[in-house]
Amino acid sequence: MDLILNGVPRSIDASECANLAELVVAAERLDAGGGHVVTGVEIDGERLTPEELGTLEDRSLDGIGKIEIERRPTLEVARSVLRQGADYADRIVAAIGETVGHYRSGRSDLANELLAEVTDSMTVLTGITYSVSAVLVEESKALARLQGEIFPWLEEMIGAQTDEDPLRIGDLLEYEIAPRILAWGEMMRNYDAGAPVTPGQDEERVSN
Repeated sequence: MDLILNGVPRSIDASECANLAELVVAAERLDAGGGHVVTGVEIDGERLTPEELGTLEDRSLDGIGKIEIERRPTLEVARSVLRQGADYADRIVAAIGETVGHYRSGRSDLANELLAEVTDSMTVLTGITYSVSAVLVEESKALARLQGEIFPWLEEMIGAQTDEDPLRIGDLLEYEIAPRILAWGEMMRNYDAGAPVTPGQDEERVSN
């Protein structure tokens, strides 16, 4: 079996590897540099999907002629996740703007459908914050603080939904929730660029 590790051919004894997961672990041991994570695997020229990367232990080594493994620094991967989160936050803010427009134009049915999607999308941002917490510890704490500021407004918005007050829902979305999600995204983008964590900067961003 041929092994390519980060573009470099390497020799490996796969005789004691019971499955693809064990082979990947053995291949990683060949790389002296620590602090890296596997970001891609190709088998005979076919790149595995992210879902397939999670089930490597279910894959036999039988019939594999060449395996290519891509590893990247863990910090680099964490920052790229924040970059994706920042872009995602921008899309959520745009969707909020559309939702508010529907509420204020009396199109509550359309607004409610969009609002459900917005609420679901916010869980993705929460997941992003959690996913980098082991690598970007202080950054994730700052992001979590800002995230925590959004929840009281979400609860107030739920109350406005119960009262069937679309104008109040629109105001909360536009003036309280959207600015905080925008700040959340800006903070992710800054941390992706390597900006240091400054005490109180999350509060300052929202107030500005």
